[in-house]
Amino acid sequence: VVSISGGDSSSEPTASEIRGADAVVTLTKGVPQAGFAIGKAGAPVTVREFIDPQCPVCKSASEDIIPAVITGPVKDGTARLIIEPLTFLGPDSSTAAIAIAAAAEQDRGFAFTEILYANQGEENKGWVTEDLLTGIAGSTPGLDVAAWNAARSGDTSGDELFAVADRATANGVNATPTFIITGPGGKEVIAGAKDADEVLAA
Repeated sequence: VVSISGGDSSSEPTASEIRGADAVVTLTKGVPQAGFAIGKAGAPVTVREFIDPQCPVCKSASEDIIPAVITGPVKDGTARLIIEPLTFLGPDSSTAAIAIAAAAEQDRGFAFTEILYANQGEENKGWVTEDLLTGIAGSTPGLDVAAWNAARSGDTSGDELFAVADRATANGVNATPTFIITGPGGKEVIAGAKDADEVLAA
């Protein structure tokens, strides 16, 4: 099981240098969030994005694909996007995924993930530190940091990640990012999407 990735040389910011929060505020303004999802619950199309928090191509997707999905079909009510965090790449992936799941307990899984990508370091180099995660939590709009921190050691976050892994297995997902788009026209799977047009067309 591999990530569709090739490494990342970006350096880890300090807790006081968290990037990406302002962009997330702008992107999510006026759009409902619930758990790992963003968008109207009754939207006719569901877009599931299976990710690994360490995957550089997932970070690229968050920069080059996700904004177009949110500002287009998510904001107009056509689609709902659900983040599905996996832990393919190593220990840092697991620590980060638990942090995402804990944020999802407060309906901020998407926002937390986007800020995490903006601060992503090199795979399995110890970049997922307590200071970094706490800084991201503090920069995530609407997130109660104390409750988020407590949730990381609870059972719910771990159970959610097991459920994501089960969904990945059931859908044959073995690489990140993988988009699974379902709606009135059927189902389409896109592994390693190259640009927003590919996902928007689906």
